[in-house]
Amino acid sequence: MTNPAPPNLSRSQRGVMALITSPRRLLRFLRDPAAPKLPKAMALLAMLYVVMPADLIPDVMPILGWLDDLGLTGVALGYLATKAASYEDAEDVRKENEAKGGGEAIGVKPVGP
Repeated sequence: MTNPAPPNLSRSQRGVMALITSPRRLLRFLRDPAAPKLPKAMALLAMLYVVMPADLIPDVMPILGWLDDLGLTGVALGYLATKAASYEDAEDVRKENEAKGGGEAIGVKPVGP
């Protein structure tokens, strides 16, 4: 699989770029029951936080109320994108290794929460 992001980006920047350029990658991650649960839960909680009327800073305060929603959502999506990119990279290595007749992917760190 080709990586559309330049190699000099950090892992989180590559994850966000992958999210923007390939939303299918994120959907595969979200639908896979074997994928880590923490990033999925964080994204769901961030979405709930945005639509809940009770926030840390209420949305009736025009700018500050929206900025806390935006900041929390950005952090959660960045974390989700990073974990999704790491998970997909590990899956790609595993699939390539299996296609070559090998078993487990050697040198690939497991993706944790």
